[in-house]
Amino acid sequence: MELFKKILSIVFGLILLAALAYGLYWLALELFTLLAKLKEGVLAALIGAMATVFAGITAVIISQKQSKQRDIDESHRPKKVEIYKKFLDAVSGLMAAQNENVSKKGLSDQELVDYLVEFKTELLLWGSPLVIKRQLEFEKVSRNNGNIFTAVNNLYEAIREDIGLSNKGLNSHELVKMYLSDPGELDEILASNKSMQPTANASAD
Repeated sequence: MELFKKILSIVFGLILLAALAYGLYWLALELFTLLAKLKEGVLAALIGAMATVFAGITAVIISQKQSKQRDIDESHRPKKVEIYKKFLDAVSGLMAAQNENVSKKGLSDQELVDYLVEFKTELLLWGSPLVIKRQLEFEKVSRNNGNIFTAVNNLYEAIREDIGLSNKGLNSHELVKMYLSDPGELDEILASNKSMQPTANASAD
């Protein structure tokens, strides 16, 4: 009895599916027949009107999607600012520790290690893809003794962008220079490092 009910249910479903397919086919056929009977000018006007409606609906959908994304970004912004400010405080503390004129104390080695682990977790949950990428680049440069100033500056720019700030008009390494007592000193360091690098011709020789 149960098997019969299952077979009957399947057959009934197939009949409904076939009826639906036939109904759609008949509707499409009637529509094409009606369009064929319309005059060319009327048909063009109808197509234009349909295109206008479609474009309007598409514009509304896109606008709503963008508005929703802006709302989401704005709701996340306070948390991002909190995370990044804490990171910048840790960085400024490290720099302040090298300046005897600043009373602010940096984190201990163990505190710094613990904090960086926490920061990476927060980046995983809240950071933009670009910030995560710049953080990984910074770590790679640190391990390989690369240009740490450029890596840090790139990370700062990504952080600012993630909280909705513009970097337009900022010159090279200006974000890093904000923490230096003598910003011009960084230019001298960078120029010195560049002059010490072998040229392409020298390498070839």
